[in-house]
Amino acid sequence: MRQVPTMKSEISRRRFLTAAAGFGAGLALHGKHAVAKGSERVTVCNPLLRTPLSLIIDDSCPVINKAYYWIQQRHDWRLRHHPDSEPSGWEVHYDKLGKMPNTIPAAFAAEWGHWCGEQGIKGKFSMIPFPAGVGRIDRGFPGFPPAELRDWLRVTKEIIWKNFDLTPEMLTHTRVVDLKTWKLTEQWEQRAWVDPPVELLTEYITTAVQLLRNVGIECEGVTSPGGFGSRKEMAYSKAVLDAAIQVNDNHRPFYFLHLTHDELPDVPVRHVDEATGTAIASIVGCAGDWFGATGYGTADPDLFIAKDLKGGRLPGVLAAERPCVLVGHWPCFYANERIGFRVLKEVKRRLDAYDPDRTKTIWMKNSEIGHYWMARELSDLQVEEAASRCDIRIRTKFPTRDFTLAIRNLAARRVQVAGRDMRRVRSRRDFRSGTFLIENKQTFVAFDLGTGDTKISAIRVSETAI
Repeated sequence: MRQVPTMKSEISRRRFLTAAAGFGAGLALHGKHAVAKGSERVTVCNPLLRTPLSLIIDDSCPVINKAYYWIQQRHDWRLRHHPDSEPSGWEVHYDKLGKMPNTIPAAFAAEWGHWCGEQGIKGKFSMIPFPAGVGRIDRGFPGFPPAELRDWLRVTKEIIWKNFDLTPEMLTHTRVVDLKTWKLTEQWEQRAWVDPPVELLTEYITTAVQLLRNVGIECEGVTSPGGFGSRKEMAYSKAVLDAAIQVNDNHRPFYFLHLTHDELPDVPVRHVDEATGTAIASIVGCAGDWFGATGYGTADPDLFIAKDLKGGRLPGVLAAERPCVLVGHWPCFYANERIGFRVLKEVKRRLDAYDPDRTKTIWMKNSEIGHYWMARELSDLQVEEAASRCDIRIRTKFPTRDFTLAIRNLAARRVQVAGRDMRRVRSRRDFRSGTFLIENKQTFVAFDLGTGDTKISAIRVSETAI
C-alpha cells in the first residue's frame, strides 16, 4: 500500500497543497510524467498530451440561493453568540441581502448547463442535500413550489450531470445537523467541523451521499463546505471513501477540500488498496473564487487569465502541465446581473484563444482527473526492449480513459494494444484514444486502460508476428 505524506491542516478555505511526489506501484513520479519501472524509455504523460482543465462549482443546490440563507443565519448566530464581534466571511455582504434573490430558478440552471455543454466545459457541481436546513432534496422545500424542485432535479440529471460530477457539500453548508432529530445545532459545518468528531464523520457523510441517492443521483465524490475536515484530513478522506463504497459501491471517489493560489497543484491519492482497486483522490483547486462568490465579491477575469493570455493564475499552471482547476460559487453566476456568468464567458473566450487548436488542454470532470492520476500512480508497468521493438505490460486495478504513454527513441511503424492495431495520426489535434503519434523520434500512444493486464507493442520495422 502506497504511503502518503502526513498533511498540514488549516482552518481557512482550501489553502493547502500536498506534495504528491512519491512512488506508486511500478511508477516513480518525476514532475509531470511517471516513469515505468526498469526503463527510462517509457513514461506516462497527461491524457492525450493535454493538460486537464476543470471547473468546480461550489454552494450549488436546488431551489434556494444558499448564499442568502448562509449570510442571514451567520448574522443571527453571531448576534446570539458574539454580539460584539465584527462580521466575517460572506456576512460582510449582509447589507446586500435586500438585493440578493433567495432562490435561483431551475430555468437559469438549464441555461447555464446548456451553455457549458456547448462550450465543452466539464467539472464538478455541488448539490447540497439539505441546504441551510431549509428543505431536504428528497422531501421538498416548504414555502417553495414543489414543481420547482422537480424541475431542478430534471435539469441537474438531464443537463448538468452530463458534463459535471455531482457531489454533496455535506448536509447544509451552514449549521451542523443532529441526525437523531434533524434539527440544526449551533455548530457550523465549515467552522467547528474543521476539526470534526471522527466518530460521527462516516455517518454524517454517508447521510449526505444517501440523500442524493434517494433522488436518483449516485454522486462521484464529496465537496467540503469550507475547511470541513481539514484538521483531520486522513480520517475525513477515509470517511468519504467508506461512504462512497457503502452507498454507491464506488471504490474510486474524490473529494474537494483544498485551494492554492501560490503553489503548483497535484492530485494526491490516498487510502490505496491495490488488491481491490480502492483509493480516493484529492482534487486541488488552483484559481478562485474570482467569479464573484455571493455576486458581490471579487469578479475579475484577469485574475484567471489576462487579456495578453500570459498574466493571471492559469497560464503558469498550464505551462507546468498541472491539473488546472477553476473554482467558483454558484450564487454569483445568477446574482447581481449574472456577474459570475459574464466572467466565466470571458475566461472561456481567453482560454480558447490560448489554445485555439485544442492541442494543449482538455476539459475533464473531477472524477476523470482522479481516475487518471490513480492509474498513472498505481499501475505496474514492465518494459521489455529489443533492437526492433518495445513491449510494455501494464497490470492495474485502476482503469481510466485516454491513458497516454511516451516511448523515447523509437519511431514506431506499428503499435498494438491488447492485440489490436492503433491508427497512426499526423498531428496532436487528431491524437485521441486508439491512435499513435510520432514526434521527434518519440512514439506517443493513447488508449482506454482496462482492469487487468494490457500489452502494448511498438515496432520499428514490420514484423510478421507480434
